[in-house]
Amino acid sequence: MQELEELKITMEALVREDRFNEFLNLFEPTASLALQEKNYNLLIDLYIKRSKIYFILGDIQSCIGDLKKVTEWIDEHGADGQKTIYLNMYATVCGELGNQKKNFEYLNKAKALATKLDDILTLCKIYNNLGVYYLVEEEPANAVEHLQKGLDLSKKLDDSNEEELIVLLKLNLAKAYTNLGEFIKAEELFDFLFDYIDGKQWMKTSIYVLQYKGLWFKAQQRFEEANEILVKAKDFASKNNDLILLEEINNILLEVVTELNDKDLLIAIQRDYINILLKIKEININQNLLQIEMTQNEKQFESISTKDPLTTCYNRRYFEKNIKKWLKEANMTAQLIGFFILDVDYFKQINDQFGHLVGDDVLKSVANMAAEYLSAYDSIFARYGGDEFVAMVKVSSKDELIEIVDNLYNHISDTIIELDEEKISISISLGVSTNVNGMLTDYKEIFKLADDALYESKRNGRNQYTVNT
Repeated sequence: MQELEELKITMEALVREDRFNEFLNLFEPTASLALQEKNYNLLIDLYIKRSKIYFILGDIQSCIGDLKKVTEWIDEHGADGQKTIYLNMYATVCGELGNQKKNFEYLNKAKALATKLDDILTLCKIYNNLGVYYLVEEEPANAVEHLQKGLDLSKKLDDSNEEELIVLLKLNLAKAYTNLGEFIKAEELFDFLFDYIDGKQWMKTSIYVLQYKGLWFKAQQRFEEANEILVKAKDFASKNNDLILLEEINNILLEVVTELNDKDLLIAIQRDYINILLKIKEININQNLLQIEMTQNEKQFESISTKDPLTTCYNRRYFEKNIKKWLKEANMTAQLIGFFILDVDYFKQINDQFGHLVGDDVLKSVANMAAEYLSAYDSIFARYGGDEFVAMVKVSSKDELIEIVDNLYNHISDTIIELDEEKISISISLGVSTNVNGMLTDYKEIFKLADDALYESKRNGRNQYTVNT
């Protein structure tokens, strides 16, 4: 349970800081553990978060796949707040794929539930999506009305992390003003938007900013400028493998290049357009979307990995299973086994000063150094929980064990870890015990001996090791 709670905190922090690749890498082991513990609330959150990330990255097919998983649990296990977010996300995907009827239907379901819950954040997102709906329906005045409602509501939000939501509202408002011919109002919004996307050019929002500015130029018959910025948007969408946006941008480019009367360029764009359509047909997105509403509860079995998801060293479950085997075999062969507990000195201070994700990076660094060093021996190294690690190693003598521990201590202690321009000095404390050449077979007794030794190391000032045999 503690391991899952730690992972939950890490996953939330990774999403907050847009560290999507790390979130995706950690997703499967976290979801597997949540499924094992039947924590459906967390499973729903995880899959909704990943579907949003896939949507942002332009991977609409994977986004749909995750929404399909949420459908299995949302009715029976989902909280009302989760249901609202799910309905809004599902509506967004329907709109992205051109199913306006379903889009509008689910947006209104989401709006009714969010209003009942007084969920201002989700209501802002719903008003944004309603604005997009009316833009597609070529009702820009209605779009402005709903987008402005969203912006007004957003002023009640205290969380500065919702900047992306404000950006989306202003982006769609710029398009609505463009459609109404209010180019000056739209231009003021575009100035803000281009400042925002600086350095974020591979994100879906950034592609939309370029696309809508191209439409702004096009609406004023500034076709050369429209072509230039739309080509850039197309290049970004292509690198992002966003086929839906590629199709939209290509359609606009066809109109712009026709106005420019550039026949060679027109032929090239038409060729690209055909290739895009073929790709979309090949992956058959709409068929996958329809399966969401038909999904039945499927049996799923996912085994829990033997590795700790965060550090990738072995986990507590694997360690406890194997130490019992080792101790039993050692009792018959008189094999000497060294056991030790290691933790990071003043780890809470690191977390408090630099944040949870930096603390995670410190744990990963320590784990990597320890696992790498111990890999030269017949050993198992694992994360036991929090900043505490355990290890066991087969040795020929107590002197060899002390040499291994001493070298490991020197290998890690006083390490300087550089993270995000911060230099963090790391030290460790260790407590060591043995099975007394097979005489001790109780894992808990050996653990207590090492734990007492670890306490002695801390009591004497930390940054040292103590042997208790």
